[in-house]
Amino acid sequence: MSVHGDLVSDHGFTCLALVTGNVGASRGLLHIAAGGVVHGNVDGEHVIVDGVVEGDVVGRASLLINGRVKGRILYAGTIRLGPNAALDGTIARIQSVGYVPPHKEGVAIDSPATEAQIPTPC
Repeated sequence: MSVHGDLVSDHGFTCLALVTGNVGASRGLLHIAAGGVVHGNVDGEHVIVDGVVEGDVVGRASLLINGRVKGRILYAGTIRLGPNAALDGTIARIQSVGYVPPHKEGVAIDSPATEAQIPTPC
């Protein structure tokens, strides 16, 4: 299945589709499952990425990455990287923020961040 457009939910959900657009959940678990691909930004309270995200990822309480992310990774609570995580971008810790629906031009975050560069593998 493929979706062209933004997906926004009041509760968490699991994404198993190809999404060309932004994916957001104001609360609950937002899961990009293995086989799920998002070409856009992902924003959720608790986020698990087992699939692929080409865009910014925001975890406002917790973030677990077992899949592949190409873009900025922003987290306010905890972050865990699994043994199969593949990252191409930056990781930044942010202050806790309320839900901000994702935008096509980037995730709107108004708090200062501490960034760490992720080296690109050769």
